[in-house]
Amino acid sequence: MGILYAFIWLPLESKTAIYTVLFLILIVSGFGIPIPEEATLLVGGYLAYLEFIDFWPTVYILILGIIVADSAGYFFGRLAGAFLTKKLSRFKYANLFFGKTKNYFDTYGERMVLFTRPLLGVRVLVPILAGNFRMNFFKFFIFDALGAIPWTFFLVSASYYFGLGLDFLTEVREIKYVIVTLGIIGVLFLAARIIRKEKAKIQSELPLE
Repeated sequence: MGILYAFIWLPLESKTAIYTVLFLILIVSGFGIPIPEEATLLVGGYLAYLEFIDFWPTVYILILGIIVADSAGYFFGRLAGAFLTKKLSRFKYANLFFGKTKNYFDTYGERMVLFTRPLLGVRVLVPILAGNFRMNFFKFFIFDALGAIPWTFFLVSASYYFGLGLDFLTEVREIKYVIVTLGIIGVLFLAARIIRKEKAKIQSELPLE
C-alpha cells in the first residue's frame, strides 16, 4: 500500500494528475525501480472504483504506460546491450547465461515477451534482452501489447470489482450483526420465559404451611 503515498500531495479532484502519476510510476518501475507493476494496476482500479478517475481511461493509460516502459527497455538493450554484454561476459557464469538466453530467445522470443508479464523481475529483463538480441521491434511491440492488454484489464477490473465486493460484504456483515443481535435478544427472551415458568411450577409444588 506504500504506493498510495504518491497521491498524498495531489489534488484528488484532478483526474489528469492521477493519470499522470500512474503513468509515470509504470515508466519508473519498467526500469527496475522496486515498485511492483501489479500494485500500480490495482491502485488504479481501486481509484476508479472510488470515482476519483474513470475506469476505461485508467485501463488505456496503464496499458500505454506498460508499453512505453517496455519499449524504452527494448531500445536501452539495443543501444547499450552489446557494451554491457561485453563487460559482463568476462565472468564465467554471466557468459554462460547470455549464451543460453540468446539460444532460448532465438527459439522462443515471442513467447517470452508474451507470457512473462506476470513474472516479477523477469518482465523487466525481457525487453532489454529483446533489444540486445536484435529482436524485430515491430514483432516485440505486438507481442508485448498482446501480453499487456489482458494483464492490465484483469488486474484493474479485479481491483475495481473487489471494491464493489468489499462494500457488499460490509453491508452483509452489518445485516449479519443485526440478525445476530435479534437472535440473542430472542434467546434471552425465551430463556426468561422458561425460567419464569419453571419458577412458578416449583412454587406451585411446594407444600402450603
